[in-house]
Amino acid sequence: MTSLIAWLDASTEDQRRMREIVNLFSERESRDELGIGQVRDALSDMLWPGTSTLFTRARYFLFIPWCFRAAAEARSDVDKAAALADQHERRLIRALVDAGEKDGVIGANIGAALKNLPSALYWGGMRTHRIVNEATITRDDAIVAEVDRAHARRPSAPEAQYLDETAAWHAGAFHSTLPAVPKAFPAEAPDGFAMRQSEAAWLRDRMLANSPDTMLEYALNNRPDKASSVPWHDAVLMAADGERASIMRDARSFSILMNSAALVYNLLLAEAYEGANFNRVPNPVDDYRAQLEEWAATPTLADDLAGWDRETFWARVHLQNPNISHRTRRFIDRWIELLGAADLHHIGDDHDAREFIRRRETEHKRGQARLTNKRLLQAWLGASGSRPLVYRWPQLLPVLHDIHDGLDRADA
Repeated sequence: MTSLIAWLDASTEDQRRMREIVNLFSERESRDELGIGQVRDALSDMLWPGTSTLFTRARYFLFIPWCFRAAAEARSDVDKAAALADQHERRLIRALVDAGEKDGVIGANIGAALKNLPSALYWGGMRTHRIVNEATITRDDAIVAEVDRAHARRPSAPEAQYLDETAAWHAGAFHSTLPAVPKAFPAEAPDGFAMRQSEAAWLRDRMLANSPDTMLEYALNNRPDKASSVPWHDAVLMAADGERASIMRDARSFSILMNSAALVYNLLLAEAYEGANFNRVPNPVDDYRAQLEEWAATPTLADDLAGWDRETFWARVHLQNPNISHRTRRFIDRWIELLGAADLHHIGDDHDAREFIRRRETEHKRGQARLTNKRLLQAWLGASGSRPLVYRWPQLLPVLHDIHDGLDRADA
């Protein structure tokens, strides 16, 4: 039987979160096998509010409103306008490919059959950065508001003072300063993802207004390195100070220390995999022992273990997400305590550490635990959440550079 993930009567934000989870599960290195995703997401949101692993390029923040606005201006019937907005998002795929874009085109491989449209993936960020007029507005609400904007009778000045709510509704779904829809859009997008200077400045200002004192604010004002693999190794971001720099240090320590738990977990999987005589993945035990040795040689490891202020860390995380479970916190705290008492160069052979990870998988995944489910073990592809956490950085970096490239353009 085909397995399905479905949601009923869910908010747009809930749906976005579910799509992000599905996206993470399609990337085997990003899976939340040990149940630390709540903390990872809280840190990500503190660093980069209004972002997602589903983002690809910055200009989608304009493409999506343009698709809705162009559809509403062409159709006075709400249902027909909604259908046309859907078609516009699908037509945009071909327009971007024809413009020569290869990286970041949502739906490039599947074309008009795309199920998850860009608006579904970006809507949460559009709310956070107030690209939509109201933080609670849905995509269905947006097309209604845009049709009203384009076709409803505008109240006269005397009427408007008594119809503030109606007047605001007729202003449309999107920020009043949204750049105008380009001619022939979305059938044509000759500039592709390249933003005009005015567009980049507009998007930067929206994002700056809703991310004060964050690392996102700093990165919007200071172009990051193009090739940095993690944000705490970026030479530009390393110059940041204040609370955002402290959050970055928390994120780095959490990533480094909890990566050891993921590596021990994968070592246990590798041993069970080889012990069951499965052989599709070559030499996984040797591979994970080598990775654990490399982890134990991390230059900052001693400082991260001895100097990390975890009480302040947890205060920040719980302020961002008060719903972090007690089990999650207990697991994280206990793992770091185990590291502090262990020989780090032999953590993969430490009995207490190994048994602790076994119990955590059973507690977190129950019947889906690979270590006790031979069918799932056989399906293992050699990596289950084994990479260090990078907090959306690979997805965010192209967005940031799109904005900075646009700001550097000479055109208005």
